[in-house]
Amino acid sequence: MNQFVIGEKILTSVFIIFLGYIVKRMKILPTTTGSVLNKFIIYITLPASIAKVFIDTHINTNLFILPFLGFSLGFITFVIGYLFFKKCNVEKHTKGSLIVSLCGYNIGLFAFPFILQIYGNNGLMHIAMFDMGNSFIVFGLAYIVAYIFSKDDVIDKKKILKKILYFFPFDIYILSVILNLTGVKFPNLITNIIYQISLPNSTLALFVIGYFLDFKLNKDEIISLFKGLVIKYLPGIILFIGLPIFFDTSSMVIKAIMLGSIMPTPLIAVIYSDERNLNVKLASIFITSTTIVSIIFMSLIMLKWL
Repeated sequence: MNQFVIGEKILTSVFIIFLGYIVKRMKILPTTTGSVLNKFIIYITLPASIAKVFIDTHINTNLFILPFLGFSLGFITFVIGYLFFKKCNVEKHTKGSLIVSLCGYNIGLFAFPFILQIYGNNGLMHIAMFDMGNSFIVFGLAYIVAYIFSKDDVIDKKKILKKILYFFPFDIYILSVILNLTGVKFPNLITNIIYQISLPNSTLALFVIGYFLDFKLNKDEIISLFKGLVIKYLPGIILFIGLPIFFDTSSMVIKAIMLGSIMPTPLIAVIYSDERNLNVKLASIFITSTTIVSIIFMSLIMLKWL
């Protein structure tokens, strides 16, 4: 695939994102549209897309390094952010939202559509494996952080464990991997149903990202945001510089690691911030900013590493 085609596909995806933003600004749809579509994607089209990936492609055992790296990169970014913001003179609820926003990456809603457009099912398989490890950070560690920085002092371990184990896309990941490794084949009818349900995922995911964009900032939030962005993308920048020195960048495994490390903050940061009375506005701004930055970084990586 040449650079022109890649650029065209990226621009198409960016157009859909800004279409979502324009639709929200024009108030064409109800105010709850973003939340409704987000849940529809998470519980309907995203699980179907995950299942479709594992139906189409056989897992190579070498790919099991990706869940480990997905978890490790998210944890490293969290540790750096926690140690830095722990000493910063900012309010507790703001500090909590900043650190929650550094926990994990938006893979399913953000990366899947782009990866599918550029690298097809093989690329989607790789980034899906990366996202398995990332899921423990997003739905486990981030939730723990939100508890720690909220007004409640007692961490509900059972609730956190249920949050991870009962998250439907994560369950589909595990089930799909098991069925793939054991060689289970689905009847054509089931396969066709899964394919049909997965079709709108890319468009809806990009549209919802645009729908949640928010550009309202004040001075204090800009300063905190800038510090958070530096920490968020530091591991990805280091990998971008270091990986080509030691590895072949034509490898899809290397591409998945690089792309996974520069993905934006997951939308769940807003949900956790709202649930635990943290700084919801800052979490929203962080998601907006990382979405824009990630589009730029991802475009550069895809165009450079064909």
